[in-house]
Amino acid sequence: MSNIDGLILAAGRSKRMGCENKLKSILAGKALLEIVVERLKPQVKELFINADPVLLEGQSLTLINDHIEGFLGPLTGLWSALKSDQLSTANYLMIAPCDGPFIPCNLVSELYQLIIANDADIACVRYQGFAQPTFSLWHKRVLPAVEKTLLVKKQGGFKPLLKELNTVYFDWPEQPLNPFFNINTPADLAEAERLLA
Repeated sequence: MSNIDGLILAAGRSKRMGCENKLKSILAGKALLEIVVERLKPQVKELFINADPVLLEGQSLTLINDHIEGFLGPLTGLWSALKSDQLSTANYLMIAPCDGPFIPCNLVSELYQLIIANDADIACVRYQGFAQPTFSLWHKRVLPAVEKTLLVKKQGGFKPLLKELNTVYFDWPEQPLNPFFNINTPADLAEAERLLA
């Protein structure tokens, strides 16, 4: 979509996975990052990634580095992207995690229709009654609020902003395979393989 950039969040520490490079964990014969790129790239104007540059050797994605030292949480990646001059002139930024390989191919269009219809700041997926803030669409005008939450309040998660800003929710229909399944541990990876079998 011409009015939406995409950002893959991949700057987490992967401690629960027991490795430093969860991006390259293999699922159904492909690296997790490769799967997420294949699903998200066709849905946005330009696709970027927030990650440790050392882990991206051989990748062609445009890297957005964290603009502050230390890891305060996933909000750091969103803020760094909004703060950078690398994004396009699109008004919106879609974020998705590097460990969510089942991203629906119509996710961005559904969230875009919702955010436009309500002139909202954020459109967030809700699945089985639970918000999934790592799968959300943000109007780029939220930068000041994101900056205040991260740098002044020292909060690195998305949930405070979901409450503070004008947020609309898309209740995704339940499916046999959870489209927002996150792979955080080796057991999660094994479960994902089982689900795909």
